Amino acid sequence: MSDTPAEQIKKFVFTSNNSKGEALEIFIPELLQASYSFYTWPSAPVLAWFLWENRADLKGKRVLELGSGTALPGILAAKCGASVTLSDSATLPKSLAHTRRSCQLNNLSINEQIKVIGVTWGLFLSNLDCIGPIDLILGSDCFFEPATFEDIIVTVSYLLENNIGAKFFCTYQERSSDWSIEHLLEKWNLTCKVHNISTLGSQSGIDIHEIIGGLSIHLLEISCKTKFYKLFVSNLPWTVSHQELRQYFSKFGPVNVCTVVFDRSTGLSKRFGFVSFGNRQGFEEAQSAQEHKIEGQIIQLAPANQENNSSE
Repeated sequence: MSDTPAEQIKKFVFTSNNSKGEALEIFIPELLQASYSFYTWPSAPVLAWFLWENRADLKGKRVLELGSGTALPGILAAKCGASVTLSDSATLPKSLAHTRRSCQLNNLSINEQIKVIGVTWGLFLSNLDCIGPIDLILGSDCFFEPATFEDIIVTVSYLLENNIGAKFFCTYQERSSDWSIEHLLEKWNLTCKVHNISTLGSQSGIDIHEIIGGLSIHLLEISCKTKFYKLFVSNLPWTVSHQELRQYFSKFGPVNVCTVVFDRSTGLSKRFGFVSFGNRQGFEEAQSAQEHKIEGQIIQLAPANQENNSSE
């Protein structure tokens, strides 16, 4: 007798009351007796409904889903025209295989219509830099274990800092009033907006409270704080990376954002970038240094925004 848990297919239907009568069906495989990444957590449908009601904004967006598991939100985004990369822990190959199974059930060709990669929270491996530009980061029920909260936040912070203007939308189930990420958001220079989900689904005649039952589920929009004290950096070596640039300038003060600009068509560095400091002191100390060298090459600095840099 096989020890493999039986697969069950759950169907999620998203509809609209508009004149077009739009509808979308998504099929999710679940292994209910297996690990937590093999079934759909309560927060995932909430995030999926939020994306569905904002589907007009998804077309052409570059989306990364963290901790995808069964990947309901990410698959919906792909079906609505976004360029989606799904991810789960690189240490859990069976979870990644299950994510691929979700894609196959919804007729999404791996590496053609959607990507699946390993991303382990808190580990900055080369695959993070291979993802490419990101507009949106998604996550549902990632905040289920306080021991991993900072690993998630630091990963999100890194991705947002290297994708200026990107946002992280996540849903989570409140499991304890003692759990909080507020101090971590402050530590990693992030700001948070809480969205009201009480009317979510109303455009389709859906009562979101029937979906979530008596659970307390919240929808957050997390982004980087406003950046000040920004420097334009030029004459960079061809091979310098975001991490190298950040490591170099961190000796002058806390760095909020460090970005090397690459040509999207060729993938080659344009040999310039931007460094944004968290305070004036780091900004001024970097400019006062006599010479800056990275990989043995002298680089040039100039204030990127005089108006912001002169304001207190």
